[in-house]
Amino acid sequence: MESMKNLKEILKKIGLTEGESQVYNALIELGQTTAGKIIKKANIASSKVYDVLHKLQVKGLVGYVIKEYVKYYDATPPERLIDFLEEKKSNISQAQNKIKEIIPLIKAKREEKEEKNNVTVYTGIQGPKIVLKETIEAGRRGEKLIGFGTDEDPYKDYLPADIEDHFRDQKKYKVKWYLLFTKGKWSSPSPYAEIRFLPKGQSLPVRTMIYGNKVAIVDFNKPFTTVIIEKKEIAEAYRNQFETLWKIAKK
Repeated sequence: MESMKNLKEILKKIGLTEGESQVYNALIELGQTTAGKIIKKANIASSKVYDVLHKLQVKGLVGYVIKEYVKYYDATPPERLIDFLEEKKSNISQAQNKIKEIIPLIKAKREEKEEKNNVTVYTGIQGPKIVLKETIEAGRRGEKLIGFGTDEDPYKDYLPADIEDHFRDQKKYKVKWYLLFTKGKWSSPSPYAEIRFLPKGQSLPVRTMIYGNKVAIVDFNKPFTTVIIEKKEIAEAYRNQFETLWKIAKK
């Protein structure tokens, strides 16, 4: 069980502000009390305490009674914290649905722009994750997924859970990869891929994936760098190169 001294940090993690956490924690320790005592216990400015108390009341975490014209505040039953979290989850779920509704509108607006940023560069682990998601989406749209592999498999080293999710989605949506490797040490990046091998001496230094009008180059040398180029002509050039090499590669 978490000790009471960690209560304030836990409250912040579930979405309360620093001030709200301090005031709620003070009420737990003091019980039913006045604003003046809360100010001293929570070490909060008198000009802010009423605003914080009001916000906690709106969240259903604080109530009050009036005795002889004086307000006495108290924390509501602790089970209300669970209700508060459930309401947050519900609000997040509703917000997610709203976001899904407006995504097509945002995409349409972006397409209206005459000038479009065709190159996106990510530094860090999020880039490779985004490529995995985008390729599955492209595969579900019927786009052919092709790529140049490397002897090592950094996805399995750095993102084992994400690559397993990717494999599962491949099976679920019947998405297939076509991949080229060089002969030598290698491990299949996917149980749902058709793989061919180029002669020794060919160099494939970084993972390169082509899907739709995009080319994704993923470099796992630190710092991780992912470059996603979205341009039909460039994707076609990479695709043509791949098809030429595919014909001379061996199973």
